[in-house]
Amino acid sequence: MDRGKFRLAIALDGGTTNTRARLLRDGQVVATSRRAVGVRDSVLTTGRAGLAEAVCNALAEVLLATDGHAPEVIVAAGMLSSEVGLTAVPHVLAPAGPRELARGSVVCHLPEVADQPILFIPGVRTPPSAGPDGWADADLMRGEECETLGAWSLLAESERQAGRSASPHLATASSRTVFLWPGSHTKAVEVDEEGRILRSYTSLAGELTGALAAHTLLAASLPEGLPDAPDPEAVAAGARLVARSGLGRAAFLVRIAALSGVFKAHERASFLVGAVIADDVANLVTQPILDAPACIWVGGRQPQRSLYGHWLRAQLQTPVFELDDDVANRASAIGALAVAAQFGQETRPSSS
Repeated sequence: MDRGKFRLAIALDGGTTNTRARLLRDGQVVATSRRAVGVRDSVLTTGRAGLAEAVCNALAEVLLATDGHAPEVIVAAGMLSSEVGLTAVPHVLAPAGPRELARGSVVCHLPEVADQPILFIPGVRTPPSAGPDGWADADLMRGEECETLGAWSLLAESERQAGRSASPHLATASSRTVFLWPGSHTKAVEVDEEGRILRSYTSLAGELTGALAAHTLLAASLPEGLPDAPDPEAVAAGARLVARSGLGRAAFLVRIAALSGVFKAHERASFLVGAVIADDVANLVTQPILDAPACIWVGGRQPQRSLYGHWLRAQLQTPVFELDDDVANRASAIGALAVAAQFGQETRPSSS
């Protein structure tokens, strides 16, 4: 997968609750700026203007590290290209790799955001299947397509550097690989032996956890934020009890634990995280997308990466690996640059 020869580039990605700008020099991230503003803010409060301001400020921060040199490309992915983002770009239909995404990408000049044009990458749409409930097999992604393409590229490069022509940890001509991206929305993405995206499957697990913690009666029994380092025993208890009683009852047990003094506040938050993730995995492993792939790679941030990896390994015979921090952190930017490089080739006039 060609990532291009960009000496200096900026990759923007925006999600439901956060927006990030990263400056890359020769494929390495050298500066990062984050804003706790996402498209949910556009929908609920500030509108598009608040998101545009957040992206502009994040861009300005990373541009301080360019020593006055303009980046060769600014590329935006994720919900920034949605109808509630900065510029609406229609999804492309799976199967899709960098070439298909490049063909669907759009260049826009937004003076309120940046002085130079921005390349907006579309998401990928999984079509419905046949039958009366076939619509429920349809899916959408924005952002995870770049994470998936980038992770595939970095893993394949690592295998080549190790001297292995065919990776035992990636798909072959007779198999497929699934990447799992926990976040506001848990996303499973299936790819073929060339790293092209075949389909995806999404749950609302991350947003569900946040909504339960902040917008239900449970808020009085929980600390202000969810834990970055959950208590292992409380997490395990959440997993056990959601399997026994279902998510609705397990969530209510947070209040029971507070009133009875069984868990401290941090442990109650850990219990809730464990219950939601264990419930998500229990449903995920029944889906066709996880029907005996060659392997599963789990990305995203910690602690979700390790928690999902742990429970997937406990329930599947399929090999489950966790991306290391470098690959997990760089994947979306590397994938976005691969699409940007292909966009340049797709739009370059032929020599004939």
